[in-house]
Parts: sequence; structure tokens; C-alpha cells
Amino acid sequence: MATDQLEARMASAAPLESRIRPQLAEHLEVLEPGLRLITEEYVLPNASGSGGRIDILARDQHQMWVVIELKRANATAREAANEIAKYAELLRQHKGLPADRIRTIVVALEPQWRELLAPLSNVARDWRHDLRGYSLLVDEAGMPLSARRVEWLPEPLDQRLTSIHHFYLFGRPQDRDKCWEQVWAHAGEAHVTDLVGVDFLFQGPAEKVRNPHGLYVAFGRIDPQVGPPPCAQVCDHLVLFPDERMGFQHPDEYDALCHVTSSVLGDEAESGNPTNFNRLVQDPDWQIGHVRTTGVFAAGLYETSDFVAALRGNDGEARELFHASASTAVASRWNLLKQDVMGCLAGNEQWTELMGAWLENVEQWDGEYDVEVHIFNPCDLLGTLIHGLPQRIVDYRTKVMAPRMAELVPMIAAVAVPRDDSQVSSLLQGGLQWDGTTVPAFQRRARSIYPTPLSWASHHYGGITWEADSRLLKLMGLWYVIHVQMLAPDGSGGSEVVDGCVGLPSALDAQTVEVNGGLHSLDAFIQHHAEEIYLLVQEYRQFMGI
Repeated sequence: MATDQLEARMASAAPLESRIRPQLAEHLEVLEPGLRLITEEYVLPNASGSGGRIDILARDQHQMWVVIELKRANATAREAANEIAKYAELLRQHKGLPADRIRTIVVALEPQWRELLAPLSNVARDWRHDLRGYSLLVDEAGMPLSARRVEWLPEPLDQRLTSIHHFYLFGRPQDRDKCWEQVWAHAGEAHVTDLVGVDFLFQGPAEKVRNPHGLYVAFGRIDPQVGPPPCAQVCDHLVLFPDERMGFQHPDEYDALCHVTSSVLGDEAESGNPTNFNRLVQDPDWQIGHVRTTGVFAAGLYETSDFVAALRGNDGEARELFHASASTAVASRWNLLKQDVMGCLAGNEQWTELMGAWLENVEQWDGEYDVEVHIFNPCDLLGTLIHGLPQRIVDYRTKVMAPRMAELVPMIAAVAVPRDDSQVSSLLQGGLQWDGTTVPAFQRRARSIYPTPLSWASHHYGGITWEADSRLLKLMGLWYVIHVQMLAPDGSGGSEVVDGCVGLPSALDAQTVEVNGGLHSLDAFIQHHAEEIYLLVQEYRQFMGI
């Protein structure tokens, strides 16, 4: 006899719920010692809708109120999550009970747990009330014989693309296809089952690259329950030493990448990360093609734009460029947005301070707000000047500098829009600004941070320019600031500015700003020190051969 048929026959032979409930009420100790009955079928009124009836209301040995729901049939089991939440809330409303004085228990026969386990596991993880489940064994008369505590399903892996990336380059597209199959196979050996690969095609001048067919690969997370890759025991390639692992956000995934790259080679290859992917996407000579996926990423729920956003770091791995949105009323997403903003601003203490304060303010406003944040935080002033300034010093004027510099200067843009149209909105813009102090011995000050172009290059390609950038900016009189405007409806479908302020980092003395005539733009700083900056930039460009 098939399993489903056997279970259905067993279920039909079991006593009715109306026979089990009174006997369970008389023998609550079968569930937990110390449980005592208050009443059966406790009626709960509800002034705002339909009421309810608790199967068994009890108290435990710690004097907590215990809502016990008995589910005998699959049809009623499907309603358990809704009912248990409803009854706990109505009991609180009716009796004025604190949330920490209420517990909930769902009791069912073994077959019903096939319907109950998934929804109640979800409720149990996120609910503020204690929720437990028991699988009840009864005799033919409905007398409870024993009860087994049900283990909720574990928290599923929150699968996201990590910052562990790699970029393969090939002369022929068929070699790229073969590479993907090999990456997939070797990644699986190292416990990585969820992968994304993005095909790139170089469409610029042929002499610029030797291998125009790119495969950009990103690793998903390794399930902690599977354990770290076995590389340290069975492979010859390098792996992280125990004392090195603490410095890596994804040590297991990094070891897995080492496993893959030790076996899978391209005609050329480069290391990758969200910052490098952003630069690749922004390069007009490279075009995104087919997106390849495995594991959960191949489930069909994602669009290409989702993968591109994740690869750029918008799922929490961004360290330079970030764009995301959230509602203040959806706690999980809102908290993640705040965490991701702070992660992208890591190393930039001034913007971390100012953006943290703005986000906290928005969170405390009445009503629900939709918040969108865009950040470009390279923390590399010299890099911005080297790659953004015109070749000729005579072009160090705002209109000439603007197009290229606008792409490279750090900036923040954020908006908080209320769901209630009658409330005010908040618009935030942030950038680098000059406090007006003239910088004497400009080049000497710059060399006190980066003694040679090689020292800057080491910081730049090592991704640690932020360590020196804050010291360089302080010497130059440059600060990360924000400007905030509050906008109110003007009665005609538009909005008007009703308030505004400038957010200064605590390290900047407001009196200094006032004495020097207020804050000035980065363009004004460059024009004021044009000759010194030009000489420094040319030195670095000659070193880099650009």
C-alpha cells in the first residue's frame, strides 16, 4: 500500500478532534510538566472583526498563559498559522496581557505535521511569542499516550552572491563555454553549488585587447551546514591559514575560488570584486551578454538586472558603488539597507557619521517612508584627479572638467518620500567640499601621504586607499559633507523647500568654515591650486604611462 494511502487510512481511523480535546485537557502533563487547565473552548470577542475560540487555555509552571490549538485534519491544519497568531493577539487585546506573558502550542497527530511544519517553522523564527509544536499519539478512544516535541525547520540559507569574483578572458567563445562547465564542476568539489557567470564581449578597437570574450564568475555562499571546502586536506593549492581567515568576509568561498582557479585557466584571467565589476559595466567597450546560472540562481525567479545589481554589490557586498531602496515600515529590509549603507561607507568616517544620523532621523518620523540611496565612495582623491582632470592646465575650468570629473568624484544622493502625501519629504546630497584654506607646499603635503607614485599604486590596486585618503583630505582642507532639504506639498501637486541644513562632520570646526566664507566646491579647490595639482597629476600619469 502506498505511503499516502496508509497515512490517509490511519488518519481516518483516528478519533475525532472533539474526542481528543477533552482528554488532552485532562492530561496536559503529557505535553509539559506543570501545565494546568484554565478552560476549554475559551471564547475571544473581537470588536474589529470575527472573534475566535481557543481549544485549550492553560497556564504553565511559570504562570505564563498558554494558548493550545489542536489540529486533527489537514484542512484545519492549513489554517493553524493564521489562527494561532489571531488568538494570541485577541487574548492580549481582551485581557491586556504583556507579550512576554503568552506562549502558544500547536498539537496535532503525526500526519497533520506534513501541512503544519513549514508555515509554523516560519512563524516560530520571527514571532515574539514562544511557539512550540507537539506530535500527539492517542489510542482509539482519543486518550493521549505520548507527545513528541517537533523540531522546527532550520533557518534556510540566505543565499546571496558574495564578493568572491573572477574574470576569465578567451580568444574564442567556445573556450569560454568550456570554461563555464569546468568552473561549475570544480566549484561543486569545493561545496559551491550556486554560481553566476556573465558573458562579456569587447567591442572596442581590436588592438586594445588580445582576448575579447570574457566570462565573469561570482560565487554564492557555501551552506555552513555543509562545512568548509576540503581543500586544506586534499589539495595542493594555497589556502588561507587559520590566522588569516578572520580578515576575510568569506574565507570558505575564497578557498573555493583558489580551488577553482588552480585547475581552471583562461587565456588570461583577472581577479574580480564588486568595484571591478562596476568598472567593467561602465566601460563602453565591454558589452554584457548571456547570464549563466546554477543552483538557486537558476530557479527562474531572478532577472538579469537582479544579477547585475548583486554583482555590483547592491546586496551588501558594495565597497565603492551602491544603490538600493527600502521602506522604513519593513523592518528586515530597512535594517539591511542601513547595514549595507554603512558597509559601503566603511573607511569613510565622515560620511558614516552623517549618513548614520540621517537614516536614524528618517526611521523615527511618523508614518511609512520609502527611502532610496545612491552612493559612490571611492575614497581615492588622487585617483579621481589622475583619471578625471583634463590633459591641459588651461582646461582646469568648471565647464571643461565637469563631464569626466562628475563620473569620478565621490557623491551621495538619497531621498525619503512619505506614503502619506501630506507629510514632508527629505532630499539629501553629499560630496567633497573645500573649507577655503589655501594649501601651502601642496606637493610636499601630498608626498607625506604617498611618497612616490608607486606607493599610491600599491594602495590603489590593493584596495586600501581609504586608509591614506582621510589623512590626505585633511591636509588639503577637503571634507565629506551633506546638504539636506525638507520638501512639503505646495498645494498644486508640486513641492516647496520648507527647511534645509548642511551636515558637517564633527571633526570640522564650523568657525573655520565661517571665517573662510563658507564651504566651496571641489572644482573651486582645483582651480585655486591648479598649477600644483597639474604638476602632481602629470608626475603620476607619466609613471602610469597615460
